[in-house]
Amino acid sequence: MSNTTLLLIAIAMMMLVAVPLAFMLKDFLPRAMLRSSGLEQLENRIYVLHSEAHDLQDRVKGLEQRRNQLSSDKHRVESDNRKMEKAIAELADQSPLFVHEVGTPQAGLTKFIVNVSQEKASAAARASGDRAAVNPIWRCINVAEVWAASLEDAKQLVEVAFPFKMGFEKSFQKTPGTNQPGRPSQAKASAS
Repeated sequence: MSNTTLLLIAIAMMMLVAVPLAFMLKDFLPRAMLRSSGLEQLENRIYVLHSEAHDLQDRVKGLEQRRNQLSSDKHRVESDNRKMEKAIAELADQSPLFVHEVGTPQAGLTKFIVNVSQEKASAAARASGDRAAVNPIWRCINVAEVWAASLEDAKQLVEVAFPFKMGFEKSFQKTPGTNQPGRPSQAKASAS
């Protein structure tokens, strides 16, 4: 055998051993490289991070919607507060209205409205130096609702309830049964 033949036989033997080894490495090597490189772990981590990013985006959208809702609620509440403050200021500027009920409301009776004031409670009496003790309600607007069958009966009831000798001044409103316009709240007081 010559050297060439031996070389060819050695090459053939190497080929016989190399082919199955190549097939084994072809199956084994990529898995080993994947395990050693951690590519599968990186893919899993990327998937988890992608999922977390979507969750965070959903939370951000929810928080933005809540912020917008709270902002609109805040503006609505501020607007309502301004309206209430304006109404409170208007009410504070008005003097109270006291309504005295004279007579008993019954079917067939007419309600007459009478403006009532007391002379010694007027600003003119206080300015002239009159220091008589006066119930503070007479410094405000007072109205009597008189329930009577006729205007004459109403005048008699008012005279008994608010006598002239006590300093009361009375004036009937033109139309019976009308209320004072523009008065949202009324404090009721019974006259005896």
